[in-house]
Order: sequence, then C-alpha cells, then structure tokens
Amino acid sequence: MFCPNCQKELIVVERDNVELDYCPFCKGFWFDNREWDLLCEGLSLNSGKPIGSLYSIPKVHVKEGIKKCPICSKSMEKFLAYNIVLDRCPDKHGVWFDEGEVSRLFARGDDSLKGTPVQFLGEVFVK
Repeated sequence: MFCPNCQKELIVVERDNVELDYCPFCKGFWFDNREWDLLCEGLSLNSGKPIGSLYSIPKVHVKEGIKKCPICSKSMEKFLAYNIVLDRCPDKHGVWFDEGEVSRLFARGDDSLKGTPVQFLGEVFVK
C-alpha cells in the first residue's frame, strides 16, 4: 500500500494486535475500518466511535490537495472532526491522518478524549 501524501510505501506498525499503516517519510497513517474496530475491541472501548460513524459527518470543501485512497485509489473526501480536517475514502475503506493531526487533538487541553481510541493513538504517535 502506498502513502496518499508522498506515494512511498507504507509500513505496518503493530500495538495490542492492531496494525496501523504508517508512512515513515511524511509521518501520516492510515486506519481502515477493520483496524479501528479491532482497536475498540482490544481496549474494551464499546463507547468508542468506529470510523464508520465518521462517515455521517458532512464533507467539507477546503483548499487542500486531493489525496487518493491507498486501497481503491479514489479521491478521498475531506471532513471536519474535532476541528481537524481529515481525509476519508468515499467507499468507506478508512481514514488518513496527516502528520501532527493526532497531536493537535491533544492540544485541546480537555478531558473529552480520555478513554477513547483517539487517546490510544496519541500514546502511540505523540511523544
């Protein structure tokens, strides 16, 4: 699978039996629906929001370059989650996080993300 940003090959990183597709060059990562569900199950986060629910968030139009889904190569759509513009596959293959987007979630300074899959991602990718 290739990075939607720099088209370099993604590597697989694993934690708690959850595999993430990570780009060591631009430091973004791909999270498909299956991986998100495994993460929620593995951390007993039944109240976590699977990526599927993120497809109910309306898409937004911003002046960012279009990225292609690493699974199907279709142009991904932009959507706003936690005031961060993310990219998702229109065929619901998953969501792409650019470098620093997880870190920005934790810069919010509140406790609303405690116990969520987003907090786990921060533990993996934020120093």
